[in-house]
Amino acid sequence: MKRLFTILALVFLFGNNAFSQEWEAVYYSDESIEACDYEEAVELSNDNVLVALRYYPRNKLGGIISTQPALALISEGEELFRKEYIKDGLCESSMPYLFEKNGKAYMLTTYTPDHDVNSDNYFKNFDNPPADAILGLYKLDNYLNVEESYEHIIPIDTFERRDENWFMRPDILSGYLYIFTAFEDDENITGSYIKSVSKSDAPRGHDSLFFFKMDFDGNILLKKGYEMRSTGNEYHKIVYRRQQMVKGNNGYVLYTTGYEMDKHGTVEYYDNEFNHIDTRYIIAPEHIPYHASNIGDHTVMRSNHNTSYVATISPDLNLGNGDDVRLYEFDDDLDNSTDVLPVCRYIERRTDVHDQIALRSIDMTSGGYIYFAYTLNVGFMTDRESYVMIELLDNVFDTISTVFYKDNVSTSITASCIKTTNDDGVLLVTQSKYLLDENKRFSKISKFPASAFGIDNIEEAHAHGLHLAVAYPNPGRDVMNIRTGLRNAVLSVYDINGRKIHEQEITDDVTSIDASGWQSGTYIWKLGMRNEELGMKEVESGKWIK
Repeated sequence: MKRLFTILALVFLFGNNAFSQEWEAVYYSDESIEACDYEEAVELSNDNVLVALRYYPRNKLGGIISTQPALALISEGEELFRKEYIKDGLCESSMPYLFEKNGKAYMLTTYTPDHDVNSDNYFKNFDNPPADAILGLYKLDNYLNVEESYEHIIPIDTFERRDENWFMRPDILSGYLYIFTAFEDDENITGSYIKSVSKSDAPRGHDSLFFFKMDFDGNILLKKGYEMRSTGNEYHKIVYRRQQMVKGNNGYVLYTTGYEMDKHGTVEYYDNEFNHIDTRYIIAPEHIPYHASNIGDHTVMRSNHNTSYVATISPDLNLGNGDDVRLYEFDDDLDNSTDVLPVCRYIERRTDVHDQIALRSIDMTSGGYIYFAYTLNVGFMTDRESYVMIELLDNVFDTISTVFYKDNVSTSITASCIKTTNDDGVLLVTQSKYLLDENKRFSKISKFPASAFGIDNIEEAHAHGLHLAVAYPNPGRDVMNIRTGLRNAVLSVYDINGRKIHEQEITDDVTSIDASGWQSGTYIWKLGMRNEELGMKEVESGKWIK
């Protein structure tokens, strides 16, 4: 396996901070041996970064079905330590949740019996599989060794269907335990986990959702369970590993996908002892309801003024041109008289193919501003490049700045996490695959200072590898789209011989240029801003291939 870590140290003055540093940590996976993805990062109080990884050891057939929890500790772009936490006969059921308490790091995760017969970690007695899963909280030392282990044994369904589909994905189709959501709450951990039954043609009952409150000594202080509508882990496909529960004035608010034909989402209310209080609904503006997963892949965050932000992705059924990324603010106060949550405001973003919300797609600064990240995922299922879009918004969703991030090589990139740093900068976690060789892939953690997202951020953004505009789809055909937050800019397009073939003002978020009359080849586009003293100043440029 090849590993490469690079440190880019750049010093800037910003506000009251003496300086900010930006760095990148890159992990290259050798697909012929194993794979490991950075998934979520948290900056600790000492400014080191704790990273949750999804570790994929190869099984005997070369597959990567069974995963294991893993952590890495990074300092200024250098990976100091890495640990894979493997238990005999058990595999990871969900990526670890990370906490810091009194200067100590904690990992919350679940283990489930490994049903992949080709796994080196497969339980040895095929006719007597383990009947128990584990909900575990692990206190870590400075080297990521487990200092204290607090485990709770939870019996699960051990049925094995053993047909062709089961052998393809046994750990998904067998009885399963995974954490649904978890967050620090009044010096404790509040969370939930889902215990699913095995997938079978014959009904085996419904999956169950359990809420729990745990202290940092691993004691379960409170637990309450409910039967779900799903069976055989069907819910996993829609909402796996998202933050979907927040604490409200009257207890807890859980956002789930819609189950009614005329609703896009379901909102469940629980008191502080997890007793169910009420059910309310979401109807998304300008969308037609059609089935239960309309607001799937959503991440929820509590605002600082008693509302909830919900970042979600929904199929754009009105226009029929890809998926619609949205950020909502809902007034979910329980005292509202309506059964449908009032929509305070929302914004929508889309390209014409497929956009994707990150696992953790929103976070807030200490001043209440919002970082919102998603992938303009034109390259996700095609051979075209894709970009991560990061917006800095105020608390009424007005845009302060918009930047784009991609790798320096031709890749398809997706974002999995955006987190605010201790000084209100950004940690961005991405995964990339090379367009010319999809077996070559890498994960990256990028740290950006807050100054890169300022109002006049052109130089700062460029200094940290961020862009103010992108052209897509790339490669394209008869239309070249320019997406930018800049206004009153001038777009110029040049052919390979340097001849200007197009020029126009940029006044919208997305500007579409008719390229049907252009010959196939490579074109250079440039965005310029008029300056009274300097005249036209180039602020962004790139290549576009037809």
